[in-house]
Amino acid sequence: MRIEKSVIIEIITIIIAIKFFSFILAPLSWAVLKNQPADIIFLWNRWDAPHYIDIAKNGYTAVGEGRYFIVFMPLYPFLIRVLAFFIRNYEVSAMLISNFASVFACLYLYRLAKIDYSHSTALKSVFYFAIFPTSYFLTAGYTESLFLFLAIGCFYYARKGNWFPAGVTGMFASATRITGLILIPALICEFYSQKTNFKSESKSKNVKDALFLCMIGFGFISYLMLNYAVFGDAFAFLEVQREHWFKHLAPPWEGLLGALWSILWREPAEKVLVGGAELVFGLFGLICIIYAFITKLRPSYTIYMLLTWLAVASTSYWLSMPRYTLSMFPIFIVLAIIGDKREELHYMMTIAFLLFFSFFLVLFTQGYWAF
Repeated sequence: MRIEKSVIIEIITIIIAIKFFSFILAPLSWAVLKNQPADIIFLWNRWDAPHYIDIAKNGYTAVGEGRYFIVFMPLYPFLIRVLAFFIRNYEVSAMLISNFASVFACLYLYRLAKIDYSHSTALKSVFYFAIFPTSYFLTAGYTESLFLFLAIGCFYYARKGNWFPAGVTGMFASATRITGLILIPALICEFYSQKTNFKSESKSKNVKDALFLCMIGFGFISYLMLNYAVFGDAFAFLEVQREHWFKHLAPPWEGLLGALWSILWREPAEKVLVGGAELVFGLFGLICIIYAFITKLRPSYTIYMLLTWLAVASTSYWLSMPRYTLSMFPIFIVLAIIGDKREELHYMMTIAFLLFFSFFLVLFTQGYWAF
């Protein structure tokens, strides 16, 4: 599906407006709050972002502080290293990759939504995606943009029945984030629903298309091979996750209750950002999944949302749920359907999203914890 030039201009305008707003708000808030000039690249190089830079510069290692970075998957730092070879700046390379990937993610989201819905709904899905409270991670040196570009692209090609590019983009997605593996069951559902409608296809073609989907797992397999090469253990990342970050698999209600309980005992700032925000966004994601199921959203979308939510919620404690909710991209199609039906809800969501987007962006770029 080709996008008309006028639509591309609309989408690019939305993206540029949000990014321009972000790049103005961050240094202005720094200048006012810190009373000193701002280094724009420094403002966005926060929390996990320097870890990807370190991997890009030095690779993975089994010794020293760098051994903990094995939990970060390899495609994003590899691309940073490649681009930095040409422009000679790792931090700028990381941000360029994130920002350009976010543009392609928006374009693919529009194309995906437009398969089933009107231009208005498809454009609103991009709009809500761009202004979501944690969409500032689409600007920072994080994997969100790259992963969403690949995951949404994978879904788009699958919806069009182009299984080879779906397998390739899915493979790269699973080398970017471990939740890329969730594309496999989601697209198996999509594959089955399409093949039952096209029984005239030959058996050999069906087998070949199914094999293309198997490519999705190769990205994660490459990550396991990396673990083995560095640590001698293909699953070393799980032990590091447990020992250094104290996280392990647990029923989702354990994390939910932990977030609820933390509101009672943490310091005021942590009550909001560690307890309250985790709880609100975790429940928000779950409500969207339930709504998608009730309204009969395409099953492959609902499966992807549900399994992504379970993957990030089934840990010993909830951390970064607001950021991970961003990767549940069918949410924005759901919100667009709602916003198209009820104009007042569209304005309410727009105001709320922009308000919290600005609030969290300022916290993040000032160096405070913001997921």
